[in-house]
Amino acid sequence: MTGPSLKQLHAHKQIHDTGLGLAIEMTDDLIVKFREGDEKEIVTQVVEIVEFWESRVLSHAEAEEEAGGLYAEMEAKSPELHDKVQMLKRDHDLLKQVVTKIKMQMENEGFSTQIIDYCRTLIILNEMHSRDEEKFLLA
Repeated sequence: MTGPSLKQLHAHKQIHDTGLGLAIEMTDDLIVKFREGDEKEIVTQVVEIVEFWESRVLSHAEAEEEAGGLYAEMEAKSPELHDKVQMLKRDHDLLKQVVTKIKMQMENEGFSTQIIDYCRTLIILNEMHSRDEEKFLLA
């Protein structure tokens, strides 16, 4: 069952905006650490970024997709939202794929500026996804 904050536009938007702000701040911090050249700090920041995306954003996505979650409830009420819900689920999958790319690159090759590009990609995808979700399901 979906908690009340996931069903209310204002509360849900606040969750999205807070997460987006933190993601931007953490990515900006990564860029600063990269410019400073401290590899240990860079790795630590990347680990923190991955943990953030997994524990905050992707866990939020999982809650939306679970049986009885926001997506199931909204689609049950309005079957015409099926295609929109599938699109939003695809967004979640893309976010997961990019986080996995960051983890795999760090494991196999270590840090490169590609990681910063992946972080920016996550931010852009998440922002577009959040606005679509708010517009299609909560407006």
